[in-house]
Amino acid sequence: MRYGMSLRSSTRELSGYLDMIQRYEEYGLDSAWCAQLFGLDALTLFALAGATTSRIRMGTAVIPTYSRHPLVLASHALTTQAATGNRLLLGIGSSHEALVKGVLGADYSRPAAYLREYLTVLPGLLRGERLEYDGERLHVDSTSRFGRAGGLGSEAPPVYVGTMFPISLRITGQLADGLVTWLCGPQTFTDVVLPNLHDAATEAGRDRPRVVASIPMALCAAADVDGQRDQVDRQLETFVSLPVYQQVLEREGASGPSGLAAIGDEETIAARIAEFADAGVDEISGVCFGDDATLHRTAEFLGRLAR
Repeated sequence: MRYGMSLRSSTRELSGYLDMIQRYEEYGLDSAWCAQLFGLDALTLFALAGATTSRIRMGTAVIPTYSRHPLVLASHALTTQAATGNRLLLGIGSSHEALVKGVLGADYSRPAAYLREYLTVLPGLLRGERLEYDGERLHVDSTSRFGRAGGLGSEAPPVYVGTMFPISLRITGQLADGLVTWLCGPQTFTDVVLPNLHDAATEAGRDRPRVVASIPMALCAAADVDGQRDQVDRQLETFVSLPVYQQVLEREGASGPSGLAAIGDEETIAARIAEFADAGVDEISGVCFGDDATLHRTAEFLGRLAR
């Protein structure tokens, strides 16, 4: 099992993010993960963090595919790879209709089909290949002198997909290097995620992609558990109203998002992590909704587990 921690999204200064990644490395964590919307640019942040860290891997969870053409993303990712000494984990995903259609004004019809097209071309572009692809939704031509990504001596980063939908899980099993989930419980991994991922990879004649589970997490005293749970439930109340998360809550027998979390003392969190390990998860990424002290206490504990 590997252990990572998400960066606190409420950080307001760029230096605060860079300090956080450096602290995560000092704690011994295997990875630092950063969401990507329209504030901080995660790939640029990680490129800067490459100068102040030497070991920790850095992952995007996730970059919406609709916001960047795959050739543009490949160029940006390979630059970050060069700046970090090849420590990038490139997480992409279809996101949700509210963002893609509501914010970007893009066509969100058949997102799984678009994801398949995107994953058909992205790995080759990351390897610096010249290719031509004319799909239903996506056109790429890197065969001219304008089109090739790379040239900085960096390796192609592994591509992770953020999804929990069965069709997209199968596409991930066939074409991606890893899967990163958010608010997914052990029973859902056992019943839905791992079977779809494994079967699709087997049919494609390849190894099952690595699986990263991002879950709310807080190391705290018994007296603070209820408060931490209330905070998770309040902050994620709107988020879990989406049908896919309602299905997860029902499958896990959880009344709210805190039922999918790991909150409590060291023994409680370790036992909860063991449930994910038993389900077949390869890496845990903690997402802390508590204060800074809780965040760093949790990250330090996960770093001890990693070591």
